[in-house]
Amino acid sequence: MKNIGLLLSSIAGFFIILGCLFYNSLLIDMDRIKDYVAESNVILQDVMENEDKVNEKKGEYISRLMKIKKGMENSHTSFLFDKYKLIKTSSIELLIDVINEDNKDDKDEYLKLVFEANNESQNELDTLMNKNFIEVTYLCLKTYISI
Repeated sequence: MKNIGLLLSSIAGFFIILGCLFYNSLLIDMDRIKDYVAESNVILQDVMENEDKVNEKKGEYISRLMKIKKGMENSHTSFLFDKYKLIKTSSIELLIDVINEDNKDDKDEYLKLVFEANNESQNELDTLMNKNFIEVTYLCLKTYISI
C-alpha cells in the first residue's frame, strides 16, 4: 500500500511539473513577442485617433509595420504559439491595408477586420493559457502582453 501511494504521488508530481513547464514555455514565448504586439497596438491607436498624422507619414508607418511583422515571424517561439503568431501577423497585414487605403468605406471595412483578427488572437491566447486556470491563480495576461 505504501508503494502505491508513492507511485501515485510521483505521477501527480510529474504532471504538476509538466504543467509548470507548459505555462513557463508560454510565458517565455509571450515575453519574446510582447514588444511587437505592443508596437502594433500603438500604431493601431494612432490610426484610429490621429488619421491625419498617419496619412502624412504613411511610408514610415508601413515601414514600422513591416519590421514588426518580420520581427514577429522571425522570433523563436514554441510550436504552441504558431497559430497566435499567424493570426497576429494577418492582423498586421490588414493594418497595413488600412493605412494604404484611401477610400473611407474600404478603410472602415479593413479596420473592422483588424479588430476581428485581434479578438481572434486574444481568444487563441486565452485558449492556450486556459483562462479558468489563470483566473484561479490570479495570473493576468495583460501583464505580459498589452492587448
